[in-house]
Amino acid sequence: MADTILIYHAQRADRFAASLRPLLPDAVLIAAGSAAEAAPHMDRADVLFGWRFPPELYGQAPRLRWVQSMGAGVEDLIAAPLPEGCLLTRVEGLFGGSMSEYAFAHMLAHSQQSGRQRAAQEAARWEPFLVGRLAGKRLGIAGAGSIGAEIARRAKAFDMEVWALVRTTRPMENVDRVLATQAAAEFCASVDYLISTLPHTEEAVGLVNPLQMKPGALLINIGRGATIDEAAILQAVEAGRIQAVLDVFQREPLPPEHPFWRTPGITVTPHISGPSVPEEVAAYFADNYRRFALGQPLLGLVNRQRGY
Repeated sequence: MADTILIYHAQRADRFAASLRPLLPDAVLIAAGSAAEAAPHMDRADVLFGWRFPPELYGQAPRLRWVQSMGAGVEDLIAAPLPEGCLLTRVEGLFGGSMSEYAFAHMLAHSQQSGRQRAAQEAARWEPFLVGRLAGKRLGIAGAGSIGAEIARRAKAFDMEVWALVRTTRPMENVDRVLATQAAAEFCASVDYLISTLPHTEEAVGLVNPLQMKPGALLINIGRGATIDEAAILQAVEAGRIQAVLDVFQREPLPPEHPFWRTPGITVTPHISGPSVPEEVAAYFADNYRRFALGQPLLGLVNRQRGY
């Protein structure tokens, strides 16, 4: 008997379903964009493929054996009341390319002083100056999983020195120095560019302290907003110590009254560094579903105790 797969996304459930149908022709696919649409199907759902699924519905899913997140983040699912024995997976290895390009776009803009160049053009002012280079600069990556590994690989093309801050030290390709989380203060104080890809876990919160960062450094947060204290970011930037590029926030959407919008030295982007393109994420899920059907190990399996 074919599995029933419930596809949940508030805006793009139908697009995910359309992408999956030719990939999984034998599965029963049900698309839902709200709790009201999903509720009538919970009692027959074997698999949930979704994003920000209403947690109150899990108690109505006695057959649910596997939940696949449409993104890399699973903080909502860690706390969700999943049925006993239900597997949980996240998307892993898919977002490294786009998130690397985001990070390097902003690091290059910082080193080339693109803002200064734009201001001079708007004023019709010919003002030659020496721009910086990424070559020889020290890049620190906090949370060097698959995304961090891809950033490190690309950093070597720019001749950067790469440090990584990780939970458990281990040899890492394209990384010159690996530091354990106990050395977070040294890590923050020593790098010219600090990119956080940290997941939202209890251990990760507060590891990156903007007030400990090297003067003149650039902070880029593409991990989770709750891991870095927003008041500390604001204090460090307003003091002229660092600049910051922020793609994730404690509260999203970022409220219009939030000071980040109006603070010189802070660049705000609306959580766009790692887009979940339905066709790409659907292909990832289809591959994982074939593993699931064959009883093979799943990609992106989450350890709920560890938090990722």
